[in-house]
Amino acid sequence: MKKALILDGYGTLFFTGTGSVDAAGKVLAKRGRFDLDAKEFYARWKQIHRQHLEAPGTFLTEEVLYHRDLRELYAEYAIEGDPDEDVQIMLDILGNRTAYPEVKEVLEKLSHRMTLCIGSTSDTAPLLQDLERSGLPVSRVFTSEGLRVYKPHRSFYRSILKQLGLEASQTLFVGDSLRDDVFGPQRMGMQACWVNRKGEQAEDVTPDFEIRDLRGLPELVDALL
Repeated sequence: MKKALILDGYGTLFFTGTGSVDAAGKVLAKRGRFDLDAKEFYARWKQIHRQHLEAPGTFLTEEVLYHRDLRELYAEYAIEGDPDEDVQIMLDILGNRTAYPEVKEVLEKLSHRMTLCIGSTSDTAPLLQDLERSGLPVSRVFTSEGLRVYKPHRSFYRSILKQLGLEASQTLFVGDSLRDDVFGPQRMGMQACWVNRKGEQAEDVTPDFEIRDLRGLPELVDALL
């Protein structure tokens, strides 16, 4: 029997929109680099950020990594200016995300039936700000900053299970990333539900369940209880 849902934060509960691309555009505009495309620049930023997330060594928060990302980008694109000053443009959008329209109602229904948790690759403060503003009924919040490890490292999921006092079979991980929210949990013996908001095709990874948005979650929970 499932006793807890562990839900990813961004892209699953919270809509990120074009905020990051817009912030990248503001960074480029500030330094007069109108020759660079904001979407392409941000795509490269995401690649570098993932590389930094996965780098071995001492754990660093996402805020620290954002600084490292932009320093590397400025060097790569020969951008003149202070990346440690300009990164604040990106940091200012964190903690200002809104929940998808269906999320609060669905979670309120499920909160009376099982423990609802968040397991998110994010720093703690901005996620708590988003949760406070949205009023989502979650019992526990687990972040990469709090756990000192990023998805999809096994320790991320192992630490959550240990703190909840549950076996992998008693939980369902729910999220929009095939890598972080399906592959990662499945390696630990957890079932995983892919929230496929964009209607994409799964490749290489096979989720146990798939829903288009959280409105499909109550019926799935009914089948698992």
